[in-house]
Amino acid sequence: MKYLVCLAIYLCSFSALLAQDTYHFAVDLSTCRNDQLTVELTISGINTSEVVYRIPKIVPGTYEIYNFGKYVSDFFAVDSNGVELNVEQLDKNSWKITQAEKLNKITYKVDDTWDSAPDKEFVFEPAGSNFEEGKNFVLNTHCLFGYFDGMIRKPYTIEITHPANLYGACSLTDVSYHKNVDTYHVQNYMQLQDAPMMYCEPDTTVLTIGGAQVLISLYSPNKIMNSKFIGEKIQEILIAQQAYLGGTLPIKKYAYLIYLTPKKSGSGSNGALEHSYSSMYFLPELEPDYLVQSIKDISAHEFFHIVTPLSIHAEQIGDFDYANPKMSEHLWLYEGLTEYAATLVQIKYGNMSMKEYLKVINTKIQRAKSYNDTLPFTEMSKGCLDTYKDQYGNVYQKGALIGLCLDLQLRSLSKGSYGIQELMKDLSKSYGKDQSFKDDELFNKIVALTYPEIGTFLTKYVAGKEPLPIKESLALAGIEIGATGAIKKEITFGGIAIGYNQISKRMQIMSTNSMDDFGKAMGYQEGDELIKFNGKIITLENTHDVIGSYFKSAKEGDVLKVVVMRKQLKSGKMKKTKLKNLIFATTPKRLPEPTLTAAPTPGQLQVRNAWIGKH
Repeated sequence: MKYLVCLAIYLCSFSALLAQDTYHFAVDLSTCRNDQLTVELTISGINTSEVVYRIPKIVPGTYEIYNFGKYVSDFFAVDSNGVELNVEQLDKNSWKITQAEKLNKITYKVDDTWDSAPDKEFVFEPAGSNFEEGKNFVLNTHCLFGYFDGMIRKPYTIEITHPANLYGACSLTDVSYHKNVDTYHVQNYMQLQDAPMMYCEPDTTVLTIGGAQVLISLYSPNKIMNSKFIGEKIQEILIAQQAYLGGTLPIKKYAYLIYLTPKKSGSGSNGALEHSYSSMYFLPELEPDYLVQSIKDISAHEFFHIVTPLSIHAEQIGDFDYANPKMSEHLWLYEGLTEYAATLVQIKYGNMSMKEYLKVINTKIQRAKSYNDTLPFTEMSKGCLDTYKDQYGNVYQKGALIGLCLDLQLRSLSKGSYGIQELMKDLSKSYGKDQSFKDDELFNKIVALTYPEIGTFLTKYVAGKEPLPIKESLALAGIEIGATGAIKKEITFGGIAIGYNQISKRMQIMSTNSMDDFGKAMGYQEGDELIKFNGKIITLENTHDVIGSYFKSAKEGDVLKVVVMRKQLKSGKMKKTKLKNLIFATTPKRLPEPTLTAAPTPGQLQVRNAWIGKH
């Protein structure tokens, strides 16, 4: 069932909020030109001679310095008579205004980040902004709206004027509508920054899960997918997460904002960014069957952020400094345990097989090997913005494996009755949305809730340099790590990633990062546009069938013929190029992997069944 997005809820405190309103922003999407929007702030009540206005240097969940102020230009401040006040730009993100007691209005222009990279480094798209005139506006609010020093906890009113054919999706509930103007009210900057918006032609679906409304808003420029299909696919995960969290969800509304792109991203990445009550997605516009598992996996991770950091967070998160950020040492908790729970919930509640789950574990074990295993995870977390920036990706590998080992240790010590699931509930009760923990107190709190042995585990393997006891932990559940039977040769068509080029209207090779030996023998190049595949003209509509039939019928010794349009280096023009090669099967490199013990003990079965259910 579909609904108009951002349903208006008029709170009893609405009139009081307006009465004490300090910030009043206005943006007109219909005036977008050259990927720029004009932001207007009307302000009153400042009683100091100087004030500093800031756009964030970084926002929670990104773990990367982006300097969003560098996309701001033509910054002006005027008094009530329109007389310009003196403005001095202090750095990329800050502007000092003198005679601030006269300040009445600030205006400035903002470039979108998806098409602009002043420092030649693109912002990860889910954390940035997209202004497509008349079509789509991804408004991560930290890209457009700022705050004054000392006034970050004042209320905000945001007026968005939009073309009649576009509708705004978001997680905010205090919203009013009048013709083509949507007016949002929030209590402070933290709440505003935590609520991205997306305006586009409406394709929305609402699910009711665990007492919460879950909104799915989709923008698929070529209409390859629709929100109803996504809703059907993620509903089973959401129901599993409801059970995992005890039958209800600790929120009233959640929003999935999903942008599917037919083009290669500027940042070179796809994915999502979490928020307390929503998540913003930037994913390739592929056929639904190819994309659905990625959406399920990513959405499971992002949705679990309603637990951490929403209900469990350090002071560095609870009182985030947007100008001079300080990182918590507990990324293993925020991202690692969230990543772990995202797959645990699928195996435990019937959405993933044992074989699939063991493959996930093995993949994380292998990927973690590319990072520094002797670097204490707490140290990496604190230095993830600079010193250990290149190690951040390990939060999704070793961070998840920390969750795995910790969970199994807890299940073993408690004879199955207590694990990560129960620990996170207890931590949520101890802290909650409005109470932060101190970094150096978290381990002691966990030990108080669990066992002394867990304190040793955290000290040795999270704060220490010792490698995780993965083999020993899995053995507690009757799972051993060793080489399995012979690996069969598999037919491949190259190990390339393909997507849709909206400009040429052709399928295109988007990435060759995972290209295998057969792909190299064929001579694929990134950017090649597919014309024919074994004599069949390939289109967006038939890609799945054409490639699927190839895998069903191809044999070693057959010839694969592919015709592509390839950009020529000298002229820059596209030229038809024929690629062909004898098909040969490839043998994946054999690696030790987790398998079920042939004859598990009663104790191992007790731990396993409590951990992931009976399989």
